[in-house]
Amino acid sequence: MTNAHDTIAAHYAAGAAGDVPSIFKDFSDDIVWKESDGGSYAGTYRGMAEVVPNIFERINSEWEGFGAVPEYIIADEATGKVAAVCTYVGTFRATGKPQNVRVVHLWTVRDGKVVAFEQVVDSAEQNKSMS
Repeated sequence: MTNAHDTIAAHYAAGAAGDVPSIFKDFSDDIVWKESDGGSYAGTYRGMAEVVPNIFERINSEWEGFGAVPEYIIADEATGKVAAVCTYVGTFRATGKPQNVRVVHLWTVRDGKVVAFEQVVDSAEQNKSMS
């Protein structure tokens, strides 16, 4: 079984490679996904049926070259808690403005599946590229 660190590292690697099926392969069907307040995607989404259209499909349609580039990933294997310090990149299609925004992603991995995600980002900074 893959450990929590490797599960999350594989998620980011799949995103960088544009390998969409692998982005989701370790997500639990009932994942709880929380986006920071104040942003365009703010809210808590439950299950893949909410996460995919409200987050990933929107990102794909609204951004060119969107990515979360990890600087480092820290994992507590005993609890399955993982923190990734990343930089959001990409250009918002409607404005043509790029982003370069620091973000922290908090993940929970249980039995090899991602069961929870929380984004911690300066939404005002990210919103600058969207307006």
